[in-house]
Amino acid sequence: MLKNVYIKNLALIEEADIDYTNGLNIMTGETGSGKSIIISALNTALGEKANKSMIRTGADHGLVELSFFTDDPRVLSVLDKQGIETEDGQIVISRKITMDNSITRINGESVTLAFLRSVTDLLVDVHGQHDHQSLLDPARHLQIIDDFGGEPIRNLRKELAEQYDHYRAIRLEYQDFNLDESQLSREIDLLKHEQKEIDDAAIQPEEDIRLETEYKKLSNAETILSSVNKAHNILSDEDDGALKKISDALRYVEDALVYEPELKEYRTTLMDIDSLSKDVAREIEHYVEHNPFDGERFSEIAQRLDQINRLKSKYGRSIDDIYQYAAEIADKLDQYEHYFERKAQTEHRMKECAAILNQLSHQLSDLRKEAGKNLEPLIQKHLKDLNFLHVDFSIDFTKGPKITRNGFDKAEFMISVNPGEPQMPLAKTASGGEMSRIMLAIKSAIADKDDIPTLIFDEIDAGISGQTAGKVGEKLLYLSKHHQIICITHLPQIAAMADAHFRIRKEVEGSSTISGIEKLNETEQVEEVARLVGGITVTDTARANAKELIAYASSLRLA
Repeated sequence: MLKNVYIKNLALIEEADIDYTNGLNIMTGETGSGKSIIISALNTALGEKANKSMIRTGADHGLVELSFFTDDPRVLSVLDKQGIETEDGQIVISRKITMDNSITRINGESVTLAFLRSVTDLLVDVHGQHDHQSLLDPARHLQIIDDFGGEPIRNLRKELAEQYDHYRAIRLEYQDFNLDESQLSREIDLLKHEQKEIDDAAIQPEEDIRLETEYKKLSNAETILSSVNKAHNILSDEDDGALKKISDALRYVEDALVYEPELKEYRTTLMDIDSLSKDVAREIEHYVEHNPFDGERFSEIAQRLDQINRLKSKYGRSIDDIYQYAAEIADKLDQYEHYFERKAQTEHRMKECAAILNQLSHQLSDLRKEAGKNLEPLIQKHLKDLNFLHVDFSIDFTKGPKITRNGFDKAEFMISVNPGEPQMPLAKTASGGEMSRIMLAIKSAIADKDDIPTLIFDEIDAGISGQTAGKVGEKLLYLSKHHQIICITHLPQIAAMADAHFRIRKEVEGSSTISGIEKLNETEQVEEVARLVGGITVTDTARANAKELIAYASSLRLA
């Protein structure tokens, strides 16, 4: 249930803190006092688009916070999958609205609006004028029947939806069998040609990288050999080469060593240099002799690279891509090996699945018609309770042109509200004022089947008064035995039924207008109901009338 609503800086509301109770919570107030603001704030916290124009003038943000208690495993499972922890079934939803954006949290964790709605749809059902109008859509009628049918219909719908998805998957598989014999033959020939081309090439892993390295080397062989030859000449030239100069330097140091023993270290170093230089010269000479330019190898590499690159252009950007394409060819050829046999098998599976789908759809249709048969008199009874004295109500089932995940049923509520008039579709018969009562009758009929704990009614009293208003109040009281009800009203017959009565007031403080909300005690409730009875001036007669209405409500609770 919804335990608390906290609103700050939204429109006329500077701050409101509302503790709701079980049963029937009634909210009343003068026109313009802020009743619609509270509903707008609730809808915003439940997942509607945030309207920044709601932020109170002078404030930098608005805030709505809803506190729930639930032990519903569906709700707790949804939160758990998102990693949101709950303690003793406590759920706190907050929506902070700024001029730039809005921030939504559940138990302190930021969530998307889509996820928020997936949670709040299980906690609260809001019925305003728009929601009453949803009854004009026959698809809503079928959902109401399914809700009334309970677990058997819910389980069968789930099974049918899974079977439908399975059927669609097989049908898509079957649609891939779109080749005739000549097309199949051409496709196989093409695949075998491509397979042979790849197999004949016998490409090795990373072969292109190795060949490109060798190709680059061979294509620059002339430059390499020229440079190496120059290095060899610098070392080995008989007249001016480095080896001759090092040898001369060594000889001169040895000549001087006779007279200067300290030059011995220099001689040792020059001897090392002379030996290393001769080794390098010999190795360079060996490199030149054994690495001549191989034109035949160069041409062979160029041709092989051309072959590999041609295959890349046809079958992928890399050798790995070519391998992958070859594997796909092998898979396709394997699939084509018994193509028409597999096509026939898939068609058989599709027909078997369609037959099961048809069977499940008929079973679901039978359950729906049985539920509809039981629901019709209940709705009719509750409609009469709500002062539709001559109502004639039924549910018309028709079969749709094809099976969907929801079966093939179409259902439409048929109604006549005046004697002698034929039944017509609800959308063509009921007025705007009647729609709210019809919705209330339906909610009452499925009260013990509806899993949503909190129902909010706005404009439930649109277009009604007198005895009808009393009937609506009685029905809300009945519905509050199965659900927590929050209802905004301006009618005393409905307000008198309250288990908890809240008054919304508008006051001027300085240069500002603010709305506030307060829970009424028994005496204050009498005064508020009397105000609704008598208008501007509350008379003793109005108070007596109010007490009588409240006493009648108390007797209904005890009945």
